[in-house]
Amino acid sequence: MKHQQFETWILLDTELNQEQQRNLQVHLNQCAQCNSLYRATQQIAHLFRTSPVPEPAPDFSYRWIARMDRVENRKNRLILGATLGGISLATILVLSSVGIQLRSTLVYFPQMMLEMVTLITKWIIFLNQLWDIFTPLFRVSIKLVSPVWLYSVGLSLSGITAAWMVAFFRSRTLQKELLP
Repeated sequence: MKHQQFETWILLDTELNQEQQRNLQVHLNQCAQCNSLYRATQQIAHLFRTSPVPEPAPDFSYRWIARMDRVENRKNRLILGATLGGISLATILVLSSVGIQLRSTLVYFPQMMLEMVTLITKWIIFLNQLWDIFTPLFRVSIKLVSPVWLYSVGLSLSGITAAWMVAFFRSRTLQKELLP
């Protein structure tokens, strides 16, 4: 006798049409093994339906959040330690290679300092020239921009800030509700 189809119907608890239900009942009347399986699944389903839902232990949320914080802190310390170790190793390698090269370049140190001061001076002059170019452009553009546009941008930024603050305070309130 083929049991597979009937076992599938019993275990999956699928919706059966009338013919399938009749075939299943006939088979259950003839087969003790499938009948036993059917009764066991019915008893289990009844237990699930009638058993009370267990309540969490007192302060469960608080303990769970505290545990998650400890796990997160441990993970952050591990990441920080690995990062600092990597940076320390890289720094030691760079300093040792620079130290070896510095010995050979001590003769050229005054010339290198002069070139560095020259380069910094050129950058300062360049940035000063950019400032001289952009300052008048900024002053003119402010006069050309409509005040309505400036108010629109200001109100938009205020709205975004207000929405962010509302979301922030709601999340803080939710956190306080979760913690006893």
